Amino acid sequence: MMNNNNNGARYRICLPDTFTIGDQKNLCDAVENHNGLDQESMERLQAFLQLLATPYAEACSAPIIDPDQPRIYRLGDLLEEWDTFAQEAYDAKQGNKPLGITTGLDKVDEAIGGAFQPGLHSLQGGPGVGKTAFALQVAAACDFPALYVTCEMTPLELLRRIAARVTGTFLGKFKSGELTPEQSKEHVCRAIVACQNVAILDLTRGYAPAFASGSNPDELNLYDLADTLRGDYQHVLIVVDSLHSYADKAQTEAKEYDYLNTAIGSLRSLAAALNCPVLSIAERNRQGMETGGISAGAGTRKIEYSAESVMELNSVNDIPDASGELSVILKLSKNRNGIIGRPIELRFNGAIQRFREV
Repeated sequence: MMNNNNNGARYRICLPDTFTIGDQKNLCDAVENHNGLDQESMERLQAFLQLLATPYAEACSAPIIDPDQPRIYRLGDLLEEWDTFAQEAYDAKQGNKPLGITTGLDKVDEAIGGAFQPGLHSLQGGPGVGKTAFALQVAAACDFPALYVTCEMTPLELLRRIAARVTGTFLGKFKSGELTPEQSKEHVCRAIVACQNVAILDLTRGYAPAFASGSNPDELNLYDLADTLRGDYQHVLIVVDSLHSYADKAQTEAKEYDYLNTAIGSLRSLAAALNCPVLSIAERNRQGMETGGISAGAGTRKIEYSAESVMELNSVNDIPDASGELSVILKLSKNRNGIIGRPIELRFNGAIQRFREV
């Protein structure tokens, strides 16, 4: 109610203990219909009423142009996204389909929580354990478009490794001359057909930032490439091989710690902007080269602390068995969305660049 305080100068508004949106509307009507207020009092009351209306205002989130732009959510603002995810999860369960980007290895997929969640994921391991082979296999088996950003191996070498895995042909045969040109082409064409959703970005000769700069909107960048590659697909995967080489190619004069942190930040923003997982292969520091662990990433602790998951590949021994396979243990030393620390036994055949579960 509105009461005159008997001095003719001020009015007091008495609110009920429980104030609802209906009360707010009634109060607005009372103020509009009250004829005894001067202009200054009316302006002060209007400002006060606007403040009261704030909790009841409909959510109106501006589109995010800058991926680093903060955004505030009331809990109710998340209902639409909640409903969408719940429907996707239910449909995936009923149709026995993946909810997102998976590895194609059942036990690994179970450990990561069913699928890679959007964000930065780190893949680590010692030399020769099969990090690139694992990442290529995930890119090919995920059933969605995958952008493989190579900063070390040439695209042709990666294609040889893909062809070896798909056809079961020893990798060395593609370079030794044992295959006729016709045989070699037959094998590689099979690989191309089997992996039509994989695209390779060659950064062995240059650099592409995560986003185009404001001064050069036509600049080649990972966001536009991955967004175009995704097309009408719901998901897309980005693989960066490797994080350290990618960061180094930015050609900054900063120290390793600083340019690595900058690269990690840009890749996390990329994952957020595209709502997709970014799988980055990370080098280990000297101390963690053999033993691994949550702090084994070389250069900065943000490799692990900024990641949604940290996957480690560790060889049990360096000698292949009679079938040419190495025993490799995959362990998630960090996982925000699934199981942590459970060892998963794999076999890696380097000759055909293929991982399988035991």
